[in-house]
Formats: sequence, structure tokens, C-alpha cells
Amino acid sequence: MRDLRRRTLGQLIQNAVFSVPSGLVIALAIILVGLGIPIPVIGDWLGLSPAWWLVGLVPLWVVVVAIGLLNPRAGEHAASQAIRAQFDTSVLATAALRRSVEQAIRYREQIDAVVQRFGDSPMRVRVQDIADQVEDWLQRIYALALRLDAFNRDPLVHNDLRAVPDAIQKLKQRLAIERSPAIQTELQATIARREAQYDSLLRLRDTMARAELQLENTLTALGTIYSQVLLLSAREVDSGRAQQLRESISEQVQSLQDILESMEEVYHVDLPPALAQRTAQRR
Repeated sequence: MRDLRRRTLGQLIQNAVFSVPSGLVIALAIILVGLGIPIPVIGDWLGLSPAWWLVGLVPLWVVVVAIGLLNPRAGEHAASQAIRAQFDTSVLATAALRRSVEQAIRYREQIDAVVQRFGDSPMRVRVQDIADQVEDWLQRIYALALRLDAFNRDPLVHNDLRAVPDAIQKLKQRLAIERSPAIQTELQATIARREAQYDSLLRLRDTMARAELQLENTLTALGTIYSQVLLLSAREVDSGRAQQLRESISEQVQSLQDILESMEEVYHVDLPPALAQRTAQRR
């Protein structure tokens, strides 16, 4: 996606500029020019000031940065950094969910590596499209994990799931022995409200249970897609395998979107603004 590519490029430039070799060249320039160290031999002969060190060091620094920008592994590393900055697993308190998202991120990173394998061949465009779809998929996985994590950490919901059935039972016991018609009416209304509350809680719990299963299933599907991407070769430019992969990913993304919308109906959780905007744009 363009957003990821822009962030990757920014991260790549930052890594190249602030790399150790770049820092060494900058430090050397500061020392030589800052301390006024004369240029040996030709400095005295031509009357050059120490600032002329920059004539050689600036091109050297440009070369060092360029090497950092053009290194394929540097590009993969920058893409990984950009992805991990976007999908911050440290905010997930539930260890299982954190592991699931990290696994999904690793699949995305490995698919990026496969894209690089195709160089400038026509197949690269097809595989890059698959990688872009996987990023869309990853966004849904992360949103799902955030909502599940919020549910797992919500003490009120879990307390109500335990307490409401007991409260209903006690209200019914009291209704059975109550003789006042007015109080009976109030008790019946209270019981009805409590039962409606409990029905909502059960619907919420069932929705979250389905979401957990969906997350497990989608990780399995993502692993399958990754293994199939590995089997792609440049000879398959005209084959339908890449198209089949795209269609399979689209189905998975839509399935996740459906479960996210059903979760939203019963349990609203505010996503990080950037993720919420991207998720809404892809509905």
C-alpha cells in the first residue's frame, strides 16, 4: 500500500542517515573541521583551511548514505520497522493475542522478502499486490486483537457475567414470597431488565468466542497463503495461481470485516485513530 511504502521509504532514509558509517563520517568531519586540523601536505602548500576537509568528506557521506538506501536488506529491515511501528503489539496485555499478531507480522515480513526475490520481473507486480492485500489483512487481525484484548481486560463485563445470574435467582426467590402487588410488579420489571442484560452479556461472550476462533483460523489461512506464495515462480506470470491467492485473501479480509462489525454492534472499542481511519476506508 502507498501508506506503507511511504513510511518504509521514510524509515529507510532515516536508517541510512543515522547509520554507524554515516555517523562516523559526520564525526570525522566535526573533529577535523572543528579542531582545525590542517590537511596534510597539500593544505600548507595550497593554503587550504581545515574546512576543505568537507570537499572529500561530503561526497564520502553521500556515498555511504546511498549504499544504505540501495541495500536490499536495508529495505527489508526498514519495511519491517515500519510494519512493527504501525502494529504495536506491546499494547496488547493478552499474551496469546500478542503472539498471534506477531506471527501475522512475521508472515507479512517474509512475503515482503519474497517480493524482493522477483527483482524487476513482471511477476513482482503480482506478488507485490498480494503483499499489499496481506497488509490489509494484517490491519483487520490487529483490530480484532485490540477488541479481544479490551474485552479480556474489562473487569466489569466479566464480573457481570458471574454476578447477574445470581442476582436474577435472588430476585426470583424474593418474588416467590412477596405478597405486595406493587413490589411484585417492580420485581418482575427488575427481573426482566436483568434477564435482558444477561442476554446481552451472553451474546457478547459468544461473539468474542467466535472472534477468537476466527483469529486462529485466519492465522492458519495466512500461513497457507505464505506457503503458496513461496511456490510462485517467475514462469507463472500467465497462470491463475496469483489471482487465486488474491481472491482467497479477499475472502479472508471480508470474513474478518464481518466479525469486526458484529463485535462493534455488541462491544464498542475505540481503535487508534490512524488504524480506525484505514479500517473504515476499506469497508
